Amino acid sequence: MSIGKVPVTIKTIVSDLQTVSWEQVINEAVTNSLQANATKINIKFIQNTLDLEDVKKNIDSVIVEDNGDGFNDTNTKSFKEYRTQHKKDLGCKGIGRFLYLKVFDEVSIKSLDKKIKFVVDKDIEINDIDKKIKKTLVTFLKPKKNFTVDYNQFQHNLQEYFIAYFKLLKDEKKSVIFNIYENNIKKFEIKSDNISSFTNKKFKIDKHKFNLDYILNDNTIKITDGYYCAGGRVVIKNSNLDSNKKLKLFKDIKIVYLLSSDYLDSNVNNTRDDFTILPKRKKSEDLFHNLSWNEIQTEVKNQIKLIAKDKGIDIEELSKKNRLKALQEAPFLAYYLQKNDNYDDYETLKKNAEKMLKEDKKFIRNNSESDKIDDKYQEKLAIITQAELAEYIYDRQKKIDLLKKLTNEVALEKEIHNLFMKQHTQDNDENYRTNNLWLFDDRFMTYDKIFSDKQIKEIFPELSKNLDRPDLLSIVSNTYDKDKITDIVIIELKKADSNITPEGAEGQLLKYSRYINQSNIDSSIRIWTYAFLKYSEDIDEILRGDRGYNKIPTHSKYPIYYQYFKNRNTIINFMDYRAIAFDAYNRNKTFMKILSGDNLKNEEN
Repeated sequence: MSIGKVPVTIKTIVSDLQTVSWEQVINEAVTNSLQANATKINIKFIQNTLDLEDVKKNIDSVIVEDNGDGFNDTNTKSFKEYRTQHKKDLGCKGIGRFLYLKVFDEVSIKSLDKKIKFVVDKDIEINDIDKKIKKTLVTFLKPKKNFTVDYNQFQHNLQEYFIAYFKLLKDEKKSVIFNIYENNIKKFEIKSDNISSFTNKKFKIDKHKFNLDYILNDNTIKITDGYYCAGGRVVIKNSNLDSNKKLKLFKDIKIVYLLSSDYLDSNVNNTRDDFTILPKRKKSEDLFHNLSWNEIQTEVKNQIKLIAKDKGIDIEELSKKNRLKALQEAPFLAYYLQKNDNYDDYETLKKNAEKMLKEDKKFIRNNSESDKIDDKYQEKLAIITQAELAEYIYDRQKKIDLLKKLTNEVALEKEIHNLFMKQHTQDNDENYRTNNLWLFDDRFMTYDKIFSDKQIKEIFPELSKNLDRPDLLSIVSNTYDKDKITDIVIIELKKADSNITPEGAEGQLLKYSRYINQSNIDSSIRIWTYAFLKYSEDIDEILRGDRGYNKIPTHSKYPIYYQYFKNRNTIINFMDYRAIAFDAYNRNKTFMKILSGDNLKNEEN
């Protein structure tokens, strides 16, 4: 074998090839069958090994059988030549058969009146056979690595790989039947004409002509992907391209497209599984009019948008709606949503924006002290700080909405308890997101230490000795040092009913305060207590008239009543769960307006 006058061995050619999969070998053999005008192709996977039942068995050999033109004198001659020019018009490069020996040690071919033996360390052997046959059998023997076959996946991959070829056959009103066997058992059948009709759109990039064949929003297609073709067959899928070459497809439409061009034909690599096209142009001007993936994909995206618009689908408008929906659901991600220019559904937009925020946080955490003066660091820090603050305000609103929902339904006491603070909370370093005591008062959000039952017993022995622990007794502080504790919050979470009177509830809360003050704690400690009453006109009269409580109206029909008891340094608050929700909402709504841009809209108006 030679290139011109220079001898070259099969072994050299095969060793120079990059990694090849067994699927590529089958695809190459099937392509040869199709180019030989076959109308029936059988692919047989043979297993001779005795393996356990219900276990995937390794393949020992593969046979590709077809009824095509076969190895006539011209085809046989080209088979012996490296980089033969035969079938160049079909996009062939004359090296496809060498892929075989990258995966299998031996290939045996029987066709018409010839038998061919093809191995890596000897010249190609061609012998005549006595009895002429009307078919071609290509047998792949001795796999270099063990492999098994997932037949469902193989069927899917085969249909995808030859979708461009099938489309061409259908245009020419031709068809091919594929039968796939495991030993002698037929696994499935593929008919080339069993595909939907494509619509063609032509366009140019620079001086190069392109064909875009597509199926848009057809219920029969289950995939959304692009296929880049050369010589009438798929070279690579859009989804398999590197990220810097890939077209970000539109999630709101389902499209299958085939892109073909003389330019793609002339830039396919030797193994026909990628193109020799750069992600971006190195120079703005190119005398040879070479294109980059960036230029190709930008124009493909424009063409798809035009196709969709002709069908009444405005992708730009859909994108705006998705972005707005994502912004409404996660306004704290505004910066990252604006930065992402992909045409994704709102869930994907939100997910990607969250990922970008997470990456920026990682960048900030991993930088050293010396990096903190860097402009890039300061810029990212400012963005993250704004996003975190906005996220916290947004999270508060979600908690308020949840509390409203719990008060409007038959909620369990445990559910409400866990909303304010998770039951059985243990002492550890907590952050401002751990509890939601800010629902009662924003002053409580500044404390990040929550004490356990054990610590409460040690610090408040009188309280533990004389009465049952209240529903929620929280020592909130920025220290675990009992001499430096400044605040205690006591909340009785019992559902309000007619058996709970203002006098009884007040007496219970004052008892709690008395026992706390008797536990050798500095008397300057502040005690905040909360309890719930079933409101009525009579309750209102008792609290305001008889007991001198202050009344704070809320947007609900349920006000909040409070009074300061100097001797105990205690403020007692009576309320309804709905009153908490509305009071917290009023405290948060200004921030939410700023976050949603309402204030800016009002200024513009």
